[in-house]
Amino acid sequence: MTKFGLGKGLGALIPEHQQFFEQSSQETTESIVRLVSIESLIPNPDQPRKTFSQESLDELAESIRRHGLLQPLLVHEQEADKYIIIAGERRYRAAQIAGLEQLPVIVRAQDDRDRHLELSLVENIQREDLDPIEEAQAYVRLMDISGATQEGVAEMVGKSRVTVANTIRLLRLPEDIQEAIKQNSISPGHARALLSIEDDDERQKLFSRIREENLSVRQTEQESQKLQNELQAKKAKSRRSRPSVAEGTEAPLDPLLKELKEKLIERLGTKVEIQGSLDGGTIKIQYFSQEDLQRIYDVLKIE
Repeated sequence: MTKFGLGKGLGALIPEHQQFFEQSSQETTESIVRLVSIESLIPNPDQPRKTFSQESLDELAESIRRHGLLQPLLVHEQEADKYIIIAGERRYRAAQIAGLEQLPVIVRAQDDRDRHLELSLVENIQREDLDPIEEAQAYVRLMDISGATQEGVAEMVGKSRVTVANTIRLLRLPEDIQEAIKQNSISPGHARALLSIEDDDERQKLFSRIREENLSVRQTEQESQKLQNELQAKKAKSRRSRPSVAEGTEAPLDPLLKELKEKLIERLGTKVEIQGSLDGGTIKIQYFSQEDLQRIYDVLKIE
């Protein structure tokens, strides 16, 4: 196996992650690039990006044919001659198309897997080629493995906390709307307007109208506000028609439980309902697909 030194190490691989490199450079005195068989490389199962543009891959493959692979992949050794890709799966896929048999890699120690996964997630987010749902899932995964808050994740990826929070909120939407976002048939702006509608049926109706009538984000926001006003008016009318106090009427949620509810929604990235009091009650967590259930399971770290 051919080896040669790489002076700049991870800083050259991922310049925007210099702060991570400075930490990891204390653990290794030099970074070594190895040429390994492309068949020994394994895509990272935790890779946040699930779809790759074929046109983009073909363009990169043509560039690799002409100029070679200019940037090594970052990997860790899973077992003898088997390497999990930490960063560079797009280059790996394009190299396969280009017909390369060997690729340059930098190998990182297996015992720092969580740090590697953090690097992979941050790299993918900062490259800005994830769809909004993949980006939201990457934020949640990054929070899970690092223990960081939304604010901490925002600092990691160089974005505002509001941006991170608004992106994670997209995971509260039903699977069909999430799929529409991934397919770019509706925008994140449309999705945020839909999120403001609490009634599931009304949200689905407006979602259908967006696609059928090609509503703009501004039109969707206006329709959303109109629906909210109508729903609030109905609730107010219903309250006026009921006795002001009745036996068995559900008490308002305690402020501490309201705060807990918001924290659970933020952490789990889905709709959460709490009923009861501080002394006892129920918590309802919604999921919209098997993948969503697995994501929530992973966040909760149920043993």
